[in-house]
Amino acid sequence: MSKVNKDGLTEEEYLAQYSPGKYERPSVSVDMLILGMNQFLDGLKVLLIQRNNHPFIDRWALPGGFVKITESAYSAACRELEEETGLSDVYLEQLYTMSQPDRDPRMRVIDIAYMALIPETPVEAGDDAKDALWFDITFNDKVLRLEHKERGIFIEYHLEKKIFKNGRMQVESLIPVLNSEDALAFDHAEIVLDGLVRLRNKIEYSDIAFNLVPEEFTLPDLQRVYEIILGKSLYKSNFKNSLTRKIVSLDRKGTSIVGNKAATLYRYGAE
Repeated sequence: MSKVNKDGLTEEEYLAQYSPGKYERPSVSVDMLILGMNQFLDGLKVLLIQRNNHPFIDRWALPGGFVKITESAYSAACRELEEETGLSDVYLEQLYTMSQPDRDPRMRVIDIAYMALIPETPVEAGDDAKDALWFDITFNDKVLRLEHKERGIFIEYHLEKKIFKNGRMQVESLIPVLNSEDALAFDHAEIVLDGLVRLRNKIEYSDIAFNLVPEEFTLPDLQRVYEIILGKSLYKSNFKNSLTRKIVSLDRKGTSIVGNKAATLYRYGAE
């Protein structure tokens, strides 16, 4: 026997008379923080697109788009990533849900931000963007700077530390405050900052960094990736010992990007 609610309706009867317009419905979008190491392994880059329409026309932004009614947020993120870069089957991780009511001047838009880690690759702007470029990243506890030197584009945020109460805990967060004429669109500075903090924290206890090197790599190159993300130098012997169960030697040499010297090649192979 079908269960009924307080009005005597079965689930089928309840759904038949239910009005979806009873509650306001926000739109849902996804944005992609696409990060990659540059070809010389001396810094992280982020892929930005230049908007060709309002709102924030001409500003640089993270690539993204609206979630279709027939797809999940993850499927939308995968679709947007392939449309923007031509890449699929890459590391993709959900970061945060951006839900401030005034984050988009068009309407109420809840945004689900994702982080993708890929090799630096040539890109072309899609139909909804004027341009697409890789920007060099400078990030520490005081500043977040995105720069494209050849085009003379400079976007900088001063980072302020603020304490928020979360239950019984005091949580310290970094807040981006614009410090340049150019600015990222929407709340994308917060997404970039959150993603970089997540990457820096996660590299300490996960194998996430292997997504930023080729399938075959040298230890000097892998160590450089770790050092750039962590913002500090690492001891060579300690670094190698920490990877004993995570890498497999290919018993042949290749040319390391760092120092341009011959070094043993490895692949990722966590036990």
